[in-house]
Amino acid sequence: MPEKDPSLMVRCLECDSRIYFERKPDMGQIIVCPECDTSLEVIRTSPIKLGWPDDAGAGNSAGGPVDLNEFFNALAEEEADHDDYGFDDDDDGAY
Repeated sequence: MPEKDPSLMVRCLECDSRIYFERKPDMGQIIVCPECDTSLEVIRTSPIKLGWPDDAGAGNSAGGPVDLNEFFNALAEEEADHDDYGFDDDDDGAY
């Protein structure tokens, strides 16, 4: 049996078990640890490095996907409330 290539081995971020690739993985490829079933993303290919997938809650506090139409509509509404000087148009000027 041929020896496994150490350059094609990484450790799971969750359980630290060894994960071997048959060939060099693709950048952004999602893999599942065979020991703990954790989903991991290939974030570097030389040497191979794994990270947590983006949908694991890194950028969205609600934990779900972001609706881009909703996001940009809210942004446009917020910008419409401000004049060229950065003041809120709804502000009555009172301190």
